[in-house]
Amino acid sequence: MIQAPTLKTLLVKVVIVLLPFFVVGFFSEHVYLSLFIGTICILLWNYYHLVKLINWLWHKRDAYPPRSKGVWADVFDAIYHQQRKHRKKRNELSVLVRRFRLGAESLPDAAIVFNEDKTLVWCNSLAQAMLGFKWPEDRGNRIDNFLRSPEFLSYLNAKNYDEPFEFTSPVDEHVILECRIAPFEKDKWTLICRDITALKQLEQMRKDFVANVSHELRTPLTVMRGYLEVLGDGDIPSTPIWQKAHKMMTEQTVRMDALVNQLLTLTKLENQQYTVGAGQVDVKSLLTTVKNEAESLSAGKHNISLSVESGLGILGESEQLRSAFSNLVFNAVRYTPEGGQIDIECKKKSDGSIVFSVKDTGDGIPAEHLSRLTERFYRVEQARTRDSGGSGLGLSIVKHVLSNYDSELKIKSEVTKGSKFSFVIDEQFTCEIED
Repeated sequence: MIQAPTLKTLLVKVVIVLLPFFVVGFFSEHVYLSLFIGTICILLWNYYHLVKLINWLWHKRDAYPPRSKGVWADVFDAIYHQQRKHRKKRNELSVLVRRFRLGAESLPDAAIVFNEDKTLVWCNSLAQAMLGFKWPEDRGNRIDNFLRSPEFLSYLNAKNYDEPFEFTSPVDEHVILECRIAPFEKDKWTLICRDITALKQLEQMRKDFVANVSHELRTPLTVMRGYLEVLGDGDIPSTPIWQKAHKMMTEQTVRMDALVNQLLTLTKLENQQYTVGAGQVDVKSLLTTVKNEAESLSAGKHNISLSVESGLGILGESEQLRSAFSNLVFNAVRYTPEGGQIDIECKKKSDGSIVFSVKDTGDGIPAEHLSRLTERFYRVEQARTRDSGGSGLGLSIVKHVLSNYDSELKIKSEVTKGSKFSFVIDEQFTCEIED
C-alpha cells in the first residue's frame, strides 16, 4: 500500500538534490550562485512534470499517468492507484446498473424513473410499449409531454401517491393502466404502470351478470309473491303440511326479493355517476322515517330511540342516503336480541361536520371479522344471518354510499356487549334545513 510522503521526506529529497550544487559552490567559492542554479533546475524539473500532468489530464485521462522519478513519481503513483480504485468502483456500479436494468426489463409492468422536475431518467421496454416513450431518444424530456391526461397530471402534481391511479394508455385507448408512484432516491421518483384491462373487463362482466340476473329474477319473484298472497287468503288446504309449506315459500320468496332489490341497488351505486350536490336532504325527517320502519320491522321487540338535531342537512340524493341509514339501523334490529336497546344518534360537531351513529346491545362481533364486514356477501355466521333475513350486502351498500362523501364506516364491537356503527359527513357536504 502506497503511503503519502511526509514533509520531512520531501525536505530530505530537496537537500539530496541541492547537495552536489553546494559542494561545487563550496570549492569554487560561489555557494549562493551554485544553490541558486540548483533551485532553478528544481523549478524547471517541477514545471516540466506539471506540464506533463496537465497534458495527461486534458488529453490522455483514460490512459495510465506518465512515469517519473523522485517526488513526481509519488504523485503519479498516487494518481495511478486512485485511478485503479475509481475504475474498480465504476465497474462495480456498471454491473449493478446492468443488473437493475435486466431486472426492470423482466418486470411484467412498465417502469420509468423521473426527476423532481418530471424529466425522464430511464424507462424499460414495456414503458415504451404502454406509454409511448422512446429510449434513449426521450431521455431528459418531461414525462407530462407524453402522459397528457388531465386526471393523471392532477394526480402527478398533487404528490399524494398513497393510492394507485387508473388512466387510459396514451398508446391504445382500449388499454386501462393502473399506476403507482414511489420515491426512488433523492429528487427521483419511480412510476410503475400495470395493464389491468382484463381485470376491468372481468369486473364489468361480473357487474353485468349480477344486474342481468337480478332483473331476470325480479319478474318471477313478483309473480310468486302474488300467487302466494292469493293462496294465503284461504285458498290452500288447512292441513299442517300445506300451511308449513306456504309459510316457508312465502318467507324464502320475501328473502329472495329483498336480496334482488339490494343487488339492484348496489349495481346502481357502482354504475351511476353520483352527484353530491344533486339536492338537500333533511336528515331529521329521513331518520324519523327510518326509525318508524325499524319499529315496524322490530314489531315491538326492541326499544329504539332517536336523537337528532333539527336543521341538519346533507347534500345528495335522498334515496341513497336513506339506503345507508336504513341498512345500519335495520341490521341493528336484526342482530339485537328481543328486549335489546338500539340508539340512533345524529348531531353536528364543532367543525361543522355531521356524525351519525347506531348503537345496539346485541351479541357483538368478534374482532377478526370487523375488517371484512363491508365485503359483499360476507357473513359472520351464515345460518344466523339467513335466519335474521340478512343478505350480506347491506354494509357493502353503505360503504359505496359513503365513498361519495370521502367518508368511511367505523365499527366498534365487543362480544356479548354490542356494536356501534358510525360515520362522519364532512362540512363541505352539509347544509342547513329551515324548519
